[in-house]
Amino acid sequence: MEFVRWTALALLVLFSGYTVYASRTENFWRSLRTVMALKWGRQVTADLYLGLLLFNFFIYLNEASILITIAWLIPTLILGNIVPLVYFVLHFESLVGRFL
Repeated sequence: MEFVRWTALALLVLFSGYTVYASRTENFWRSLRTVMALKWGRQVTADLYLGLLLFNFFIYLNEASILITIAWLIPTLILGNIVPLVYFVLHFESLVGRFL
């Protein structure tokens, strides 16, 4: 199982690096306008936020605290999947322990 944890950490580092790269090379708001003008862009965005809300529901199940869930939800909705990756790496043992 440590392989999964280290893989998630590696993905977090790579994803964060690519996010910084994308932020420096393209204007986020201009790109967002372009994406949201497309039907598939809106669908993918809705799918993303549905998945982020679902992951935060799992945070609630793991933490049993609405305040902790909200504390994770706000940055998740702003920064996207980087935040759930951080949560997964930090709480790997308790998450995996529920399934094994």
